[in-house]
Amino acid sequence: MRDALNGDMMQNIIIADNHMESVESGTKTIAVRVGYCSIEPGPLEIRSASGFWPASRVHVVSVQRKAISSLSADELNQSGVSTSDAMVKLFLPAFPCLSTESDVTVIGWKAAA
Repeated sequence: MRDALNGDMMQNIIIADNHMESVESGTKTIAVRVGYCSIEPGPLEIRSASGFWPASRVHVVSVQRKAISSLSADELNQSGVSTSDAMVKLFLPAFPCLSTESDVTVIGWKAAA
């Protein structure tokens, strides 16, 4: 999908359906991804995994690399977990070598203007 303002390809990510309502209400403002991520500051379209929810447009304000063990309580809570061990457990089926010392990418956004 192209960005209507400048014609560039729109960045996008897919998140679990159970997080889409929080994105739309503005209470979810981060996503954590394992590995390196090509998302950069600027416009971002967030789509639901099932496609049931309409896409939301936000503006990426930060992209950081950090160890799972250094994620803040807010970053963990917005990801649906309360501890770094729970975060690892969430990702283990897809990433069996993951540990609390593994690096993840934290994408932060605000509502699109």
